[in-house]
Amino acid sequence: MADKNDPLPSPPSGGLDGLRKNLGPLFGSHCASQTYALKAYVRGSYHIRMDAYIDDPVKKTWTVQKTTIVTETAAGGMFFGVSKDRTRTQVQKVKTRASFNDVLDEMLHFEKLCHSRGADYVVQNPDAEAMGFKHFRAFAEREGYVFDSKGQPHARPHKNVLPACDAGFVQSDIDRADSRLLRPENEFDNGGSASKAPQTHFLFDQFTRAVHVHSMDDKIAELRVLDILDRFAQHVHRAYDNLQTYCKQYHELGQGGLIDDALDALRLAGAAVRQLKAYGVESEAFESFVLQCKITCNVLHAEGLYDLMNRGEGDFVQNEILFRQRVDKAIETFRRIDDSEQGIKTLQDMIVQTPRPEVPEAMTAFLRQYDAQRADWRQAHQAARDTAAPKNDKKPPFKP
Repeated sequence: MADKNDPLPSPPSGGLDGLRKNLGPLFGSHCASQTYALKAYVRGSYHIRMDAYIDDPVKKTWTVQKTTIVTETAAGGMFFGVSKDRTRTQVQKVKTRASFNDVLDEMLHFEKLCHSRGADYVVQNPDAEAMGFKHFRAFAEREGYVFDSKGQPHARPHKNVLPACDAGFVQSDIDRADSRLLRPENEFDNGGSASKAPQTHFLFDQFTRAVHVHSMDDKIAELRVLDILDRFAQHVHRAYDNLQTYCKQYHELGQGGLIDDALDALRLAGAAVRQLKAYGVESEAFESFVLQCKITCNVLHAEGLYDLMNRGEGDFVQNEILFRQRVDKAIETFRRIDDSEQGIKTLQDMIVQTPRPEVPEAMTAFLRQYDAQRADWRQAHQAARDTAAPKNDKKPPFKP
């Protein structure tokens, strides 16, 4: 049952979503609105926000839900100066199996209504800017959206092209969206390798969290997590280097050991993920990324072997045996992501239609973004230390 204090309900569907370009997010599975507090709630505190999360990573659909947190002082709530507060949290699903465009519509509608009721609601900390990529606007801009002069989101048709829009764009909005844009150029048609592989690139939220922890225990845990992340990235980099070498040298024959070395590195990356899980880090995204890298290893080897057989190079019988083994292994692993017959057929067709093996941009982008995020964290971490350091003001000694 809707609370009378809630902002107005969600907007009715206009039926226009099919006419709007929709970009499936590559870098995240969750975003949120700002949190608002009801000013005149005299019995305690009343907070409300919207969250959205991916509910089907294969079909790229989302669930939008409203979370209300109410804290009230119980009857006789003060006893010897101790407050007996009761907190209840209510979660209401607003939409399921929704497109990302639907997510943005719901978030925008919610925040606009809260802002329009400024006499009733006030924004809580952190604000949208401090939320970073957790806030739906920054989240969308990172994925390739830009907001027009009326605050409406539009998916870019290309990395370097603004979408057609009657309302036009404010330059500061364009500049902000450009600075946040991370989507690879080949992913704007939703057909690139990262688009086809769910949950690939949003492994960097740990850096955002790390900047905002404060207690000693949190700081030690943060350093441990970042150390494990570094080792995770090193293993992925080793796998990447082996795959790059294979793609350049596969025609020289006898290069299959590079694939085995890459898979061994990914095995160690998987062990690092299990360590992250022990520290309370949500590991599903990391597990999915490692899984997709393993599929890539088997696919690239199969593509290289197919090309050798097609050109009549090497021992055909031996290459065919290895080819079928790699295809079977790729399918076996792929089924953990997509077990549909169409998905399997697409994978098989891709292997025999690719002219030569090539490491997907998704893997390259991960390593590039990891290095960038790590550098940003170091800079923010050092800035925080510099700010907290005591000033060495030279003053004359005190004389009574």
